[in-house]
Amino acid sequence: MRAGIVICLCVGLSTVASAEWKVGLTVTGEPYDVRAWSPNTVTIAHSTGAELHVNEQLQAQVPFSPGVGSLLLSSACFAGVGPEGDVYGQDACLPVGPLFVDAPSGARIRRLMQTASGTSYAVIGTDPIGLRVVSATPSGTPMFPWSRLVLDSPGFLRATSVMGVTETAGNVPHALIAVIGPPNMYWFRDDKIEAEVNISAALTTRVAQTVDLIPTSGPHPIVLMGNADGLFRGQLQPAPIGSPIMPFTKVPLDNMGVVNIRSVDVNTELGSSRGTGFGLAVGSRNGGEPVVLGAVPAASASEAGTQWRVHPAFENASLPVTDPFDQVSCVDSGFCVITLKNQGQNVLYYYNRAAPQFAAIPEPVTLNEGTLRTLDIAATDADFDAVRVSVETPPSLLSVNATLRVDGVTLSLSAPEVCEPTTAQFFVHASDGLGAHDQRATVSVRIENTEGPRPPVVTPLTATTSAGGALVEFTASPGAGPCAPVDYQWSNAPGQPPLQKGANGRASFEPPAFVCSPTGARYTYEVRALDRGQQPSVPATVSVDVRPWGKPSAPFVPDTVRRLPSGGSLELRPESLHPCDGTQGLPVVETVWQLAQGAAGLPSGITVKNASGGAVDLSSPVSSPSLQVSSAACSGGTVMLSVRNRLAITGGGILEGPESLVRVEVEFAPEDISTARLDMAMHTSNNQDVEANLDTSLRCPGAHALKARMFLESSDGVLISSDVVPVPGAWRFQLPAVCSATPFTVRGELFAEGAPPIEAGRARQTLTSEARAVALGGLDGEALVARCGEGATATLTQLIPAEACADVKVSWAQEAGPALEHSELEGLRVTLETRETGLQELVGESVALRVLADGGRGNHAVRVHTVPIVAEPFVDVAHSTEAVSGQETGLVGVVVELNNTTACPVSGLRFVEQLEGMDLVPGSVKLAGQSVVEHLVEGGFQVEGMVLPAHAGSTLTYVARPRLLSSPRFSGEVFLNGVPVAGPGRREPSSSCGCSQGSSGAALLGLLAVAQLLRRRRGGGARG
Repeated sequence: MRAGIVICLCVGLSTVASAEWKVGLTVTGEPYDVRAWSPNTVTIAHSTGAELHVNEQLQAQVPFSPGVGSLLLSSACFAGVGPEGDVYGQDACLPVGPLFVDAPSGARIRRLMQTASGTSYAVIGTDPIGLRVVSATPSGTPMFPWSRLVLDSPGFLRATSVMGVTETAGNVPHALIAVIGPPNMYWFRDDKIEAEVNISAALTTRVAQTVDLIPTSGPHPIVLMGNADGLFRGQLQPAPIGSPIMPFTKVPLDNMGVVNIRSVDVNTELGSSRGTGFGLAVGSRNGGEPVVLGAVPAASASEAGTQWRVHPAFENASLPVTDPFDQVSCVDSGFCVITLKNQGQNVLYYYNRAAPQFAAIPEPVTLNEGTLRTLDIAATDADFDAVRVSVETPPSLLSVNATLRVDGVTLSLSAPEVCEPTTAQFFVHASDGLGAHDQRATVSVRIENTEGPRPPVVTPLTATTSAGGALVEFTASPGAGPCAPVDYQWSNAPGQPPLQKGANGRASFEPPAFVCSPTGARYTYEVRALDRGQQPSVPATVSVDVRPWGKPSAPFVPDTVRRLPSGGSLELRPESLHPCDGTQGLPVVETVWQLAQGAAGLPSGITVKNASGGAVDLSSPVSSPSLQVSSAACSGGTVMLSVRNRLAITGGGILEGPESLVRVEVEFAPEDISTARLDMAMHTSNNQDVEANLDTSLRCPGAHALKARMFLESSDGVLISSDVVPVPGAWRFQLPAVCSATPFTVRGELFAEGAPPIEAGRARQTLTSEARAVALGGLDGEALVARCGEGATATLTQLIPAEACADVKVSWAQEAGPALEHSELEGLRVTLETRETGLQELVGESVALRVLADGGRGNHAVRVHTVPIVAEPFVDVAHSTEAVSGQETGLVGVVVELNNTTACPVSGLRFVEQLEGMDLVPGSVKLAGQSVVEHLVEGGFQVEGMVLPAHAGSTLTYVARPRLLSSPRFSGEVFLNGVPVAGPGRREPSSSCGCSQGSSGAALLGLLAVAQLLRRRRGGGARG
């Protein structure tokens, strides 16, 4: 910030540091009230009038005497105000006043101030006592007199010229005035008293010379008060009248002595979160030496004005006047105007023009892990304004503790242990109270990775294994400490078996296959943990003790084959025992024999004996230095043996060598298969199931892949069934079911599988299948279904039992019932059709059929079937309800409409009505309007003898009484000759009942039910 100081004292003033002094405008009278409205826009009321200065030029001037205040409206209208309330507008832009009326004689304006948005306050006093405060809104300021009376105390308080104004969020105006009381002050929010304010006598007894209100983010401002004892500060809070608040504490002015504060003004509106609270305080110290204090920016508006210092731009300024500094007014954190209490050159300006600058910061700042370092960061300001240096520390490994001071900050940097060279960053901010001047610098800190991680924890630290034994796996895991290793470094000493490094800190030790020493061997290794910076840790040491001797050798070379002539024998003895064979102290090596995995056992005719001559089957391990294998004369095949050498190790346990597989092949002289005979033996059961047992004349049939092609043929050579079966073996088959005794031929052809196959002997036998009885089962088909004009039809199938003769001739003949179109039919499946087509004549009748099955030669059976005649539903039933009018309430009338949907008239119908949740009113049933006799049945009633013409209907009505707390339901069914003939019911909309109709049921289910009933009543039996 470049400080431009325009001083209107041309005599006796000298420049201070690099500040610039200029001769500016001078007001002709003694300044009384000064206000900075914006940078370079100033109004001053003085003893000879009022002036408006813009850009150090006289913009407007109104002469009168004396001037106690000024007004500057948003319309650019400027006016001066006299003590009696007279208003002097430039070019008559405002009425002449008066600003107030109805005041006591001698009332004078002590102070007049406006907020930034234009709300105005005026303090009016009379001598010796009397106080009145009036106010005007921004729109009411140019209209006189001001009508808002904020405070009126004619007899108790004495007015002063000390007042401060501000605005909080939402342009809410506030004013604070000092009075000769008690109380010491009044705080107004808009036009209401928020609180009475006192200052403790323990702090000061001097009267207030200046007050300033500082807006914060909250609804209540901060107050600064200055007097001859210094500067005081407090947070305003509302309180009831009569309960004054005492918010003040003394602001420390370190190393300044006692400072007499004449005027103070602090701005926060254009600050930032990095620094806010730009302003000046003027006064004197050390018996009259003029002094200007500069506010140190704070972190927030609520902390503004808590720290001050002597402003270097004004320090040691020699002013040839007594107590020259009178008032100061600042605006926008960038401009201040100071007045001097004299009638000469009496105005100076101060500008905040330049931003702060950081002193050089190391790039980067370096420190080793686990150490501390102090870093001092300073900032300077070309205007000599106080600079607030703050720190912003994003989350990182680095710990930063800041000690703030004016123009700098001292940082304590603490580096943790790091796992690799790490760079952390944080930011420093410099603020002179004006947000537009904020500066930011990045501080990079490199933390050097100088220490490795903690030594790893290894499991196990010591291990023991045997030569040629299991692997030993060492697992290194992180030691205590913040740096998890990213890898481990395993050492391999010369002359030792190398460790095989694996993932996740693992390393495997594979013991040597043989240690030909009775005392074994020891191997030692080191492992170090590596962090991300590849710094190694202190090593951890592991060791492995390897016991002798190692695994025995394989007894035989791979794929060993020994051939054994059929009827002969051979000895099997290991070719090798152990690599350390002949070393002193080597334990005895034994050989273990067993059938190889998957072998079913010793082939027939092969025997095995151990070295002692004992027979063994090798199904379990056998320990023997050798084996004797023998074969019978007719034996053959292969024996696969699993052979291992093993020895007992010190401390217990067995160490086995690798497996050897030895195949023993038994060879024999083959027979001439082409001369072999096929033998067949037949066994018949149940006159149907046959088992042909097959054998051969070969001496060793098991040595050949013998099979037989088997055939079952009729006497005239027609193939019935065939199969290929092993020999020796059995062929199982069934003789056909025949109605008379019938011969069949069984043939067999012996052969041995191969490419090409070897053909051998043939065999043939004749079998006779006995005759089976003819029998008849039931019918597939239930009933004839009658349709108007079409008659009744049905398709029926005669069923033959599975155990009966199936090759039969079937004939049908009618014995009773309505005449059929064809009274005689043939075949297992027939279609029946009546000659009669009327429903009245057919429904409810049945047809009796005589079925004859003839198998020939007197083998036959007869059965009579009775087939009922039912009908497809052809009567529609529809219900509707209505309330019954009359003397008795709670009755329901039910209308049932019956409609014949066919061209066939019917009579003798029976209608059955089922009722649920309601009771029939006796005698209420009518048919076609005529009373009929109903017959009560369970759950309802029925009416018999009904007639329905072709394509016509009839209406039945009745009255019912619903039961209390029930859900009434009804349904109707129609029967012709006992057969249900009604289709699904319909229900018409009811007028009031709320009843529901139940379905009469699916017609087809009804037909089947009747059909089954009639069949049970009239069913016939089979006879043979």
